[in-house]
Order: sequence, then structure tokens, then C-alpha cells
Amino acid sequence: MENENNAIEVVENFFKAINKGDFEEAKTFMSNNHHYSGPMFSTENPEDYFEKLRAFEMEFEVETQDMLVAKTGVTHRSLLKVISPVKATIPCCEVFDVSDNKITHQYFYFDTALFPKP
Repeated sequence: MENENNAIEVVENFFKAINKGDFEEAKTFMSNNHHYSGPMFSTENPEDYFEKLRAFEMEFEVETQDMLVAKTGVTHRSLLKVISPVKATIPCCEVFDVSDNKITHQYFYFDTALFPKP
């Protein structure tokens, strides 16, 4: 029952850290075997996830639109706001699995045609 109540807090705190640009803090909300699957890359641990994310060399923030919780799963509907070096706003949806107050799986969905070209 504890995970049901804390799953949304884990995801909220993950995005607070992401929006501060504090990837080390964001890692604290991820399990060591965190799996990420998205349209542009997939990873199997937090270090690889942040390495791939940094490779985009873009400043961005995530604006939460809605979050739905079902047991230990969180669906996060958001706007990915690319701030620099170009500007873009991309509607997104992410699905998180949370276990023992850590994100274990993260599935990211968006239309890659909307992603800015450098």
C-alpha cells in the first residue's frame, strides 16, 4: 500500500530535479536497474539514461499537465518545452512503474516529427 501512495510523489520529485537540471538528485528517484524506453533511445540504467539525455545539448523543462495513478503506475501527461538552442513545445506522455519508492521503468511517447532540428 505504501507504494500506491508514494508513486506520484516519486515522479513529481523526479521532475522537480529534472527541471532544476540536477540529474544527480533525479537519479535518487530511480532504481539501479531503471529501464527507459523512448522513441529516440532506450537505456537500462540511470547513468546511460542521463548520458543519452545530455547528448541532446538542449536546455528544457517539463510542464506537467496531468498525472494519473493506478497502484504503482503513474501516467504523466506533459509538455516538453525546449528552451535553447531552439524553441519548441512538444506534447508528451510518459508511463512510470514505481517499486520501493524508485522508478523502475519509464516509457516515453511523443511525435518525433515535432522534435526540433539543431
